[in-house]
Amino acid sequence: MIRRSWRTQLKASTTQEAVLTVVSQYLEEWKPEEIAALPEGAWPGTLRTKADVLAHALKLGTMHAGFAGEHRALAGLQELLLFFTHASVRSNQLAALLSEATEALRKAPHKPLGRTTLEDE
Repeated sequence: MIRRSWRTQLKASTTQEAVLTVVSQYLEEWKPEEIAALPEGAWPGTLRTKADVLAHALKLGTMHAGFAGEHRALAGLQELLLFFTHASVRSNQLAALLSEATEALRKAPHKPLGRTTLEDE
């Protein structure tokens, strides 16, 4: 099944919360029969954090490496693996950007906070 353009939505995500929203929306598009065809353990549990998404991507990668089941199950597993890999990459990109911005702010010269008067200007 072709799902909506999640790649574009992941690339447009600017926060970890936005990535988690895309993940949730993507998973909602799966039909019960598609989920049932997946190998046991491939469907994620609750995903609340970046770490949850990363952990599930790793789990799917391990499952894929050792897969020895039916073609239909493999196709679904591969689709989930591709999506969770992209979601993980975007989460890490955002984390790196936040880290860089935080470091730049830390190094930036700071003007003392306090009351200013017209004489100060």
